[in-house]
Amino acid sequence: MARFRGEYNYSVDAKGRINIPAKFRKALSPEADETFAICQAPNNCLRAYPQDAWEKYEDELASRPQTLEALRHQRLLRSTLTDSKLDVQGRISISAKQITVAGIKKNVTLVGHYGYIEIWDTEQYETYIGTGDDFDKVFFESVEAGIRSR
Repeated sequence: MARFRGEYNYSVDAKGRINIPAKFRKALSPEADETFAICQAPNNCLRAYPQDAWEKYEDELASRPQTLEALRHQRLLRSTLTDSKLDVQGRISISAKQITVAGIKKNVTLVGHYGYIEIWDTEQYETYIGTGDDFDKVFFESVEAGIRSR
């Protein structure tokens, strides 16, 4: 399975296409078939899953008990879900609805996040990340939460 690392800045063209960095394209497994499943994600961004990773995630979603919350989550995901195959220039397309729900204006930041890529409006991402001067606080709170959940 692909592992994406790093942060890259691009712009969305008039047709809703975004460059995927060569480093990310090289990380794709052959099973991904150069295709991404793209959907809405928390914090007003999008997630682009390689097709093989999306299929595993979709299987996990389908295996969850059919609660009202699980069904709503699945419906919300599917309402923005599209498949996009890399074009010859290494770009994927995002839909007008995805652009709207993620608040994307022109510039985007792609962030490698383990098995998927987050697609953010650059301005929103910079606001979310901030200056980074709270890194230690966030780091240690996360570590502590992980220890408590074991």
